[in-house]
Amino acid sequence: MKKQGFIIAFVLLLYCLGIPGAVGIAAEKQAAVDDDQIIADSNEIIADNPYDTVAYYKRGKAYFAKKQYDLALKDYNRVIAGAFLDQGYLYEKRGEDDKAIEDYRLAILNDPTYEMAYDHRGFMYNKIGKYDLALIDCNKAIELNPKYPAGYLNKGTAYEKQHLYKEAIAAYRSLLANVPVEDTHHREAAIKRIRALGGTVE
Repeated sequence: MKKQGFIIAFVLLLYCLGIPGAVGIAAEKQAAVDDDQIIADSNEIIADNPYDTVAYYKRGKAYFAKKQYDLALKDYNRVIAGAFLDQGYLYEKRGEDDKAIEDYRLAILNDPTYEMAYDHRGFMYNKIGKYDLALIDCNKAIELNPKYPAGYLNKGTAYEKQHLYKEAIAAYRSLLANVPVEDTHHREAAIKRIRALGGTVE
């Protein structure tokens, strides 16, 4: 009995000290399983909502634990981009246009595939009258995600501001052709603009 108690105490000591052994190996295997589950769960969340920053952070940490550093870095960059996007939106709401545009630039710098950052910057360029730059950003947002509705709406706005109404109608019609029918809010906004500009909806 004393020997058994000694062995248990010794194993617990090894575990607490982090000394490699049978317990350490088991813990590492369990951690690997947990990391794989975190990645799988995060993948599902991101597939459902690609703007869930927390899911990218958790997945990035799991990749880091698995020493998949390139994948971890990609997810961490998305998290940082999300923070700049949120801060830029805050500046946008406060009317600090230059700061908003700068933060959207930093969001894009950290994740060049982040269509929402391009779209938000395009919105700001529309606001300050830089319509050519707005169109560049809106087109990039649409290129990255053809189902992203705000890109089409801001693109249409850029054309409207320049009195290019045929081009604006075409942008809104592109939204109807690419954005899922379930997105009634944005589709109705596009239809409203088409009709306001004298266009028709098939």
